[in-house]
Parts: sequence; C-alpha cells; structure tokens
Amino acid sequence: MEIIKTKRHIIKFYTLIIFAFVFFSAIGAIMLHTTIEVFQKEQIEQKDYLLPLVPGLLFFMAFYSVYAYWKNSPTIIIDPNRKSINFGTELYYLNDIKNIRLTGKMPFRYIIKFPMEGASILFKNGVEKFIYDDMYSNTWQIKRFIDQVIIKKIEISETDEQTINQNNLRIEKEEIFKGNSLTSLRGISLWGLIGLFIWGIVFKIDNPSLGLFLFFLGFSTFWFILHSWMMHYFGLTKEFLVVRNHNYFWMQKIYRIDEIKEIVYESQGQQPNCLRIITKDFKNKLYPAGTLRDKTWLYLKERLEQNGVTVRNESII
Repeated sequence: MEIIKTKRHIIKFYTLIIFAFVFFSAIGAIMLHTTIEVFQKEQIEQKDYLLPLVPGLLFFMAFYSVYAYWKNSPTIIIDPNRKSINFGTELYYLNDIKNIRLTGKMPFRYIIKFPMEGASILFKNGVEKFIYDDMYSNTWQIKRFIDQVIIKKIEISETDEQTINQNNLRIEKEEIFKGNSLTSLRGISLWGLIGLFIWGIVFKIDNPSLGLFLFFLGFSTFWFILHSWMMHYFGLTKEFLVVRNHNYFWMQKIYRIDEIKEIVYESQGQQPNCLRIITKDFKNKLYPAGTLRDKTWLYLKERLEQNGVTVRNESII
C-alpha cells in the first residue's frame, strides 16, 4: 500500500494564516506609527505610556497566529509498510492506538479552544492527537485508511463513485427546504447595501467619476459572491439530497442518501447556520444556508432521519 500524506488546504490554511498575519501586522504598524508620533510630543500624558503595548500585542498576534495554525496542523503521514503514523516529527505505531473518533468537533487550540470538525486518535501512552478537516484538503484519505484497515481490519479499497442520472431525480417527488432570498437577513444585507449604493450614485452624486463606478462594481461583486455563498438551500427525495443556491442558479450538487455517513448542523463564527455533509468515504463539504429558518432546519432534520440519515445538530435550538 502507498504512503498517505496530508496536504494543507490552500484557502482554509495558507490563505487564512496569510490574511491573519497581514491584518494584525498592518494594524500593528499603524498603531506603532501613532505611538511614535505621540512620544515625539514635548509633553506626554501618563496614560500614553501604555500605548507601546498595543502594537506589541498586535505584532505578537500576527506571529502567534502563524505559529498556532502551523503547530495544530502538522504534516500527517501514514506508512502502511512500517505500520506507523507521523504527526510532524513525532512517530507513533498503529498498533499502539487505543481509541479513535473519526467525526465530531475537536478542540482547536488558538488563544482559546474552539471546536473544529475532525478526528481524534488516542494512543496507549495517553497522548491524544487531533486531525482537523478544514486544515487539509485530503483528510478523508487518512480517515478512510483508519476506518478500513485499523477499525474494520479489511483491505483498503477505492470507493466507486456512481454517476447520478439526473433523469432519476426528475421523476422522483422532491421536497424543497428553502427560505426567501430577498426578505431573509442575508438577502436584506446583500441587496440593501447594493441598492443603497445605486441610490447614492444616481440621486446624490452629480457626475460620478470612473473611479467611483469601478469601486462600486468591485465592491458589489465581492458583496454578491460573499453573500451568495451563504445562501444555499436543499431538496430531498427518497434516494437523493440535492444542494442548490438561490443566486448561483446553475449550481446543483446531488448526494445519494445511502452514501451519506452523517450530516452536521453547525455555525462558524459570524456565518449563518450551515449544513455539513460527510460521506461514507469521509469526504465532507460545508454549505452555509442563511435563508432557512430554524423551523425549516428542524423539519429537514426530521425528514432526513426518517430516510435513515444520522443528523448531528450543533446549532439549531
């Protein structure tokens, strides 16, 4: 069997830590410049002596963010021939594993611990290691190996992805779970701000410049993409779960019910309630759905469970 090695996610790992470093460093540089200007004055107030702490803290956060994410997401290597698993430079043997959890929220250590979907491996010496799904692009390969070889003790096999005939979807009775893309909070935030900009340009600004038009176009595009990503909705039949998007009308992702291992309701930071689909080969995808009301979420949970799908509700009360 081939060696399995994790690959850090380009967006959720590299882009995130670059953004955090640049953000804290930029604010720190601004505060450092302000501090220098204050200390160049002839008279300095007593409270101003605390100012150097602010840029110092911000620069610390810039470097600490990189350190924390890198430390929590080491390269993981499984060598089937040596029957070993490496977490960075730390080597453990597969036969020393005491307990395994392949799904669920694991504590991610930053300034405080916050939950992140992943897996945990407890070894006989008491050491517990965590694998965070969003930090890597191929955690499903690690999980599939552990599930088949270590837990089920069978030869690892590739999962055959069956092509879904969309004609089968058309003849099935489909139940739709969606909200209103205009009157929901996300819809109001999206179209309200764009509408306010248009109103200002048309009625309040005489002879708007080309630069203003380009700014409006760029910001509106960003605002549309950001909010549209948070506006998924779902369709359910006896055999399929269908994911669509209010604004990306061409988008349609179809999952076979019998290929779904688990569905998770969760919310991350300032995001709306999301639906995470985990398939039986441990691939997973997160779909924010900001237009659905709580009662719609709960009814969808009820219907999914009636179809034999396990639903882990972590966000809907």
